[in-house]
Amino acid sequence: MPEGPEIHRAASKIRNALEGKTIEDIEVTLPRYMDRSNEFLDKTVLKVEARGKAMLIHFDTFVLYSHNQLYGRWTVNRRATEAKKWNRSLRIALSTKTHTCRLWSATDILMLEPWEVSGHQYIAKLGPDVVIEETTTEELIEHMNQKRFQRKRLKTLLLDQGFFAGIGNYLRSEVLFTAKLHPDRTVSSLDEDEKTRLAEKALFLSRQSYKVPGITVDLELYEQLRDIGLSRGQARHWVFTRNDRPCHQCGELILHTRPGGRRLDYCPTCQS
Repeated sequence: MPEGPEIHRAASKIRNALEGKTIEDIEVTLPRYMDRSNEFLDKTVLKVEARGKAMLIHFDTFVLYSHNQLYGRWTVNRRATEAKKWNRSLRIALSTKTHTCRLWSATDILMLEPWEVSGHQYIAKLGPDVVIEETTTEELIEHMNQKRFQRKRLKTLLLDQGFFAGIGNYLRSEVLFTAKLHPDRTVSSLDEDEKTRLAEKALFLSRQSYKVPGITVDLELYEQLRDIGLSRGQARHWVFTRNDRPCHQCGELILHTRPGGRRLDYCPTCQS
């Protein structure tokens, strides 16, 4: 499932292609909206934004909401470029004079009235978005201090979009490692320095993963690892998918767990 950095990066591409532009052609394969496809034609896209893992494309009278879930994906191409041939199903294609933006295989797609957006069940529960520059360390600390989070374990909370919006599987492992926190710690067990560290690393790694796609290790270390022959996938993370390999910082072997069926990797020494 794409995480916050990937959705925000997709939003940037869609924004460049659609924002302020007029929709000249539309293809909708969703049965519930096929008879409303004309509502898109000759309409100007007012704004494109990501909120957590959701995409919002604003028109004057409605907002196109989508959540990629496990298999959804947006692609952006020049309008003259043929659609990609792969095993994903087209849901909607929005074309301007120059570009076409296509959403594939997503199942959570809605046409909302503007006033409905803030009350949507996913949007309404979102915590502070860790990718956007406006979110501060202080805001994250204040949010995590709420009573409802205190007894929950970090390994659970960091996948809860009501806690920090935009963090998913790989960022969960990476944030906990760089913050030097064991996955089984609870918020109530953290002192002020640990809360600050958790907030700072959540922001730093999410923003780095947005700017330098999917890379969470120090960029200098990443280049060193690539220079000695490691692939991008082998070099880009501190602990995620590195089980049974030595920790970059202490040399201990990384451990692999699957709480709730979702992958989580950590260093038993650095995160003791």
